[in-house]
Amino acid sequence: MFIGIYRSNEVDEAHYLSKTIRDLHAAKEKGGFEVTEISVGNLDVSVCEEILISLLSVDPSPASSRLAEICHKRTDGNVFHLLSYLTMLQEENLLQFHLGMFKWTWNCDRIEEETAASSNVVDLILAKIAKQPQEMKYFLQLVSCLGSSFEKDVVLCALPQMRDSTACEFDMNELEDEVDELISLAIHERFLESQSDLRFCWVHDSIQEAALKQRFSESEIDTFKFKLGNALLQSLTEEDVENNLFDIVNLLTSIDECPEEDRATLLGLCLKAAKKSTELTSFDSCVIYAERGISLLPVEKWTQEREVSLELYSLITEAYLSIVNAEKMKVYADEVLQQSSLSELEKVRVHICNISLYAGVMNKAREALDMSIDVLRKLGCKFPKNKLLQARLAVSSVLGAKLPSEKDIAALSPMEDETRKACMEIMVNAATFSHHCNNIPAFIALNSRMAQWTMKYGVDVYSAPAFALFGMVKKSMSYKTAALYADRGFQLLDMCKEGKRTESRVTYISWFQIYPFSKPIHSTLKHLLRGYKVGMEVGDVESAMWNVSQYMCNSIVAGKALKPLAVDCVTYIEQMQMLKADFTYHMSLPFAQGVLNMIGDAEDPLKLSGSAMVEEDFLAMIESSGGQFWSSLHLQIFKSMMCSFFGDFENGAKLALERGDVYEKKNGSPLAMTDTLHQGVSFYAMARKTKEKRYIKAAKKVKNKVVTWVKKGNVNAVHYLSFFEAEEAALEGKAESATELYPKAIISAARSGFQHDAALVSERYAEYLLHDLKENDSAGQYFQDSIQYYQGWGSDYKAEMLRKKYSYLWPDEIPKDITVNA
Repeated sequence: MFIGIYRSNEVDEAHYLSKTIRDLHAAKEKGGFEVTEISVGNLDVSVCEEILISLLSVDPSPASSRLAEICHKRTDGNVFHLLSYLTMLQEENLLQFHLGMFKWTWNCDRIEEETAASSNVVDLILAKIAKQPQEMKYFLQLVSCLGSSFEKDVVLCALPQMRDSTACEFDMNELEDEVDELISLAIHERFLESQSDLRFCWVHDSIQEAALKQRFSESEIDTFKFKLGNALLQSLTEEDVENNLFDIVNLLTSIDECPEEDRATLLGLCLKAAKKSTELTSFDSCVIYAERGISLLPVEKWTQEREVSLELYSLITEAYLSIVNAEKMKVYADEVLQQSSLSELEKVRVHICNISLYAGVMNKAREALDMSIDVLRKLGCKFPKNKLLQARLAVSSVLGAKLPSEKDIAALSPMEDETRKACMEIMVNAATFSHHCNNIPAFIALNSRMAQWTMKYGVDVYSAPAFALFGMVKKSMSYKTAALYADRGFQLLDMCKEGKRTESRVTYISWFQIYPFSKPIHSTLKHLLRGYKVGMEVGDVESAMWNVSQYMCNSIVAGKALKPLAVDCVTYIEQMQMLKADFTYHMSLPFAQGVLNMIGDAEDPLKLSGSAMVEEDFLAMIESSGGQFWSSLHLQIFKSMMCSFFGDFENGAKLALERGDVYEKKNGSPLAMTDTLHQGVSFYAMARKTKEKRYIKAAKKVKNKVVTWVKKGNVNAVHYLSFFEAEEAALEGKAESATELYPKAIISAARSGFQHDAALVSERYAEYLLHDLKENDSAGQYFQDSIQYYQGWGSDYKAEMLRKKYSYLWPDEIPKDITVNA
């Protein structure tokens, strides 16, 4: 048994833990385990009474009901507060065990009267603290300022300073004995509990709140905190200051006005805290500490505190971008960009934030690409804006490119020049934007330049994605060479100290755009999920969203079980929307709705309208945004797929003819594979039905494309080829060849894990046997096989459609344990 506990206010629907819980629910039937969730909220009056009846061993009565109402009013139904309140009533003899009657007794009027001054449990805890010895009250207030938990050594350092003494005036053994006694008493009184021999925490946050409020007014509390912060700063070692940095900064910034003599120290600490928050990907905290630091800067900050000001403004600009607050980000970004005293290199982090804002939040890839080229020029890196010049540069780059060996890569030193390193970051982002806005020449030229710079000037953190991206360029020539470039990218990633920063990006480029053409596509899924996890951990939200978008895509191509995939799709779509990752969100909607259509979440299976999206609204969005190339293309591809699965071959062929092979030429992702399969299904179906040359020509073109893929080493397209050879034999009236090739394609698809393709090929073969060869018995068997494959995939909806349409071909209902031919 595994038991996990978490606070629901700290975990929203987009949190990775929520996703894990949903995954467990989706997998429990197949995994043979149960998942039980128990939500513990505040109790209502009736439950409070049940607890009282159980604890006090009494029968329900008007007296127990009234006591429950009093308890609920004082505690708001909080379980901890309820138990604390009952303990207090017992200690005050307001709740007593009568030995003569052998039962608990109480007087509700007296309880209400004597606790009337306490509106809640915090007031009651304050009253309990007030009865403690003076040393205990001071100790509790001191440790309440140290957060939800604290270390004994920190208290030992702080106490002498807080008592206006020095450690040397104390016998440290006596001081430690005193602190140990106070901690023991606090544990006995249930204020604290032990986490380890040296670390302690509050039993409940309401006790910490009460301990903090006792004795002082709000202003006095702030002064006390500031004094404690200074005490810790002066007495702790440098390492301990680093370990307690956030607590110390919170204490020192509690007062409204910082003394001038402490300003420089506190400014430096705020900067450290902001940096550390960024490293921990806690961007909201970074904003808080950076804003505190900025408030401490002098009026002439850009002359008197130039470096600190630049760092704080850059950090807060990046943090606001990460939490998608464009309005706030622009305020701080503009402040930096307006400073004529700063060089373009010093402004580069802010430039990158502005560019990312246009590309990600505003979904304007063309503008982001132009902005990137402008910044590159300002940094002295000349790159053409003219598409013709970009095309010339791209051609010369590809012709002159040579794959470096592993030994060549291993011999490289780190890139030292800061300007070149900045240019590398801008170029790798610009390459992504050029791909988004379908500017292939710029994409090729940028990636080629980054690869050249790496070999000439050394390894940068963006060298790894540059090599992976250049592998995409090489893919049209050789899958093997493309994979080798991706391999070099991962080699560079391992060589770079900051490699984790770009790991998510290298992952989605390699495991979506490159490796699926030379490795089994099922093997890509775990890597894309890891890329998502790493991206979220380091704050590379854009790459994280690309990883899960492409995980959805590859899962569809691989034929992952539909029901858990549908849960994944809905989860990730919601997260993209919440994080305002509009580009990947819009592009991924057809993925999600296509999956939902296959499990019956659509009134019309041929129309992409259901719980994920409404087709008309999606088209309106594309039109209002000036046309989103990839989103529009994905809509067409999944409509074609639905036509293929649900038998509307005429419309499927029409959509395929309109689209052609533009997706493969412009993108070449695994979706091009499944798109080609479904185009072929519709083309061959219409060619056999109409004998029209346009369909016959289109079908043969699709088949020849697959022949090329298989020759180049695409292991995921082998069953496509067998299927198209069978379709071509059927088209040409070669029944003997067709009846050999269809089963071969089914077996190839099933054994390779493509259950959905095996279902489709079985269905097409059954149609051929039924309508062309008039072999009803054999057709019935293959329809049954198709139904079983569809059910295994998770499309009971499609399986039931086939069952209703063709059940006349078999006398009895399909047994559940039927054996499929493959």
